[in-house]
Amino acid sequence: MIGIMRRLLCAAVFVASTLGVMALPAAADPIPNRVSLSFDYSDNDIAASVSKGSFNIIVNVLPEHATGLIRMVAVAPAGANVNNLVCSFQWISKSQSECSFDFTATGVWGVHAQYQVVPKTDVVSSAVTNLRVGD
Repeated sequence: MIGIMRRLLCAAVFVASTLGVMALPAAADPIPNRVSLSFDYSDNDIAASVSKGSFNIIVNVLPEHATGLIRMVAVAPAGANVNNLVCSFQWISKSQSECSFDFTATGVWGVHAQYQVVPKTDVVSSAVTNLRVGD
């Protein structure tokens, strides 16, 4: 009797494990959405440049209708003796995020955009561009 019970138990475990594997496809584990960031300038044929002062920078977010937050940081040119400029995380709106920076020093600024899915989580995508600031 014990031998029959063992065989039935083994058969039940085998059937259950087979059905479980069949019920869960290989892609059952969710892969985080891949998000691409790109900077939007009016003329992409020349290097981005502005004069000192206020300037808005737009980051396009793909895929369209992605949700999440974008933060931008403008890293000051080496030796400029000014602080980096930070635009805190803000929600994506219509596949874009926009920040206004007040550039106080001339030179090449590094502009970093960072994406996170929800507040206070890890940054999962980023982009960097350079912006030449003149007088």
